[in-house]
Amino acid sequence: MSVNDTLKAAAKFYELSEFPNGKALLLKAATTSNKKPKPDTQAARLGARVKKVFIDREWVRQYNAVCGFKEDEISLTAPQVVASPLHMYLLSRPEHPMPMLGMVHLHNSIECIKPLEYGTAYDVLVTVGETRSISLGLEFDVHTEFLVGEEVYWSSVMTILCRVKGMPKLANKPLTKPAPVEPLSALSAQYVAVKVPENQGRKYAKVSNDYNPIHLYAQTAKMFGFKQAIVHGMWTAAKTLSIVEASLGAPARKFDLSFKQPVFLPSGISVKHITAVGTSKFEVLAERDSKVLMVGSIAA
Repeated sequence: MSVNDTLKAAAKFYELSEFPNGKALLLKAATTSNKKPKPDTQAARLGARVKKVFIDREWVRQYNAVCGFKEDEISLTAPQVVASPLHMYLLSRPEHPMPMLGMVHLHNSIECIKPLEYGTAYDVLVTVGETRSISLGLEFDVHTEFLVGEEVYWSSVMTILCRVKGMPKLANKPLTKPAPVEPLSALSAQYVAVKVPENQGRKYAKVSNDYNPIHLYAQTAKMFGFKQAIVHGMWTAAKTLSIVEASLGAPARKFDLSFKQPVFLPSGISVKHITAVGTSKFEVLAERDSKVLMVGSIAA
């Protein structure tokens, strides 16, 4: 789809001169709690763009120090964080019919078509895609692109779940039951243990500007129904990428992941991965009980 087609697909489109303030948007997100979507609610097809965005080298260094990448490397996950204020801007708009607090980040599919560089001006484009009914509620996609002119250099699709009570059962019944995901063979897998300290959420918040209370302290997380604070999903994704990428022998160009369970703070995790022919399959496991927390694949 061309940029013009993407713009036409958006019911409302916003041209912004700069990224909105993330902290202010988090406060705005709290005001969306009175939104009560129904089983037939559709996510608003909104879009927004910021032109002439330069990737800041000093910010990348700080982000990399928290996530484990090489000092100046523009990792595959970094653009997702750069664009996050646009995600929050659209999802906190009055036109969007779903509450932001309580949304669940399910999946990400990220691809780098051309390496991103310092000193290049990118247009950052974010659009809200289609809504699908599932047994737990409504899921929808958020598309993000970094472009130079009409050419896409980096793109991602983030899938989000909004829980809705009373979803029709028949509408969600699959024609065939999907095959269960086969666990990775323990014999041929590599394991890397990672300690996730109590302050990891606060450290990541400083570089991501995501100060969601569920990530900061046990006390603030308990206000939203969590027994402990949980680390940001995109930190877990980035840390896993930094570990697995080393086995590929080349920069990662494709990253597909699904979140299964949160990573509590503090805790330990183990990144289990198998690499073959330029692709790694991975699982992130809880140190305490080997529960699967995240799964996916990374390709060079």
